Amino acid sequence: MVPARFALFLLLIFPSAALAADHCIDVQAKKGWQQMSLPAGKIGKIGYSGSWSVIGGHAAPVGPRGYSGQGARKLGPLFGYKYDQSYAFGEMLVRDQAGRIVPFAEFAALAVNARDPAGVYAFRINDKDIALWDNAGVIRICISMR
Repeated sequence: MVPARFALFLLLIFPSAALAADHCIDVQAKKGWQQMSLPAGKIGKIGYSGSWSVIGGHAAPVGPRGYSGQGARKLGPLFGYKYDQSYAFGEMLVRDQAGRIVPFAEFAALAVNARDPAGVYAFRINDKDIALWDNAGVIRICISMR
């Protein structure tokens, strides 16, 4: 058994030990579906960092909600390249183990309130596979379990 003071000392010296319950994935804009497994339990929080673009160097980088407003209008002629026409161009899509596809924001809201979100999820940019080559960027998703 480890004394409490020693355990606290370890957390101060090795802060990554405090993040042991975090599950992270770097979702690459140039790749299709990318998988992450979540263990049984309850999600404490979901966060992200980074950005990506559907045309590296020409379209401004965006977060997981994709393009909107003027940025979306500029990309209008290319909207046929969206993976799923129901969602914004460049939006992060999440596929659950049942094959349902939802935008990242909806996934985050549902997963945090899910009784047990354990399973395999897949993430990608809303851009067809044939158009991934000119994308740029990465969005890192981290899910903290309680």
